[in-house]
Amino acid sequence: DSHHTFIVRYKEGEDLGLDMHTDDSDVTFNLCLGRTFAGAGLSFCGVMGAPDHRKHAHTFHHERGRCVWHLGRQRHGADDIKS
Repeated sequence: DSHHTFIVRYKEGEDLGLDMHTDDSDVTFNLCLGRTFAGAGLSFCGVMGAPDHRKHAHTFHHERGRCVWHLGRQRHGADDIKS
């Protein structure tokens, strides 16, 4: 049993987005702690190893204080922040 945290600070001049990937975890929690911004949707594809693992399935649009959780092997990535 272990726990780890990965934090991305989406901000102009810092991290703008995050390419499609899977996480080395059973589950992942994505929590929006930011202020008002545009862009940076969280795009999901299929589960790694499934026939649709590269097919776009859904884009989640963050709202401050809201959390979305998913399987670590679910392919996902953050679109670029616009402002």
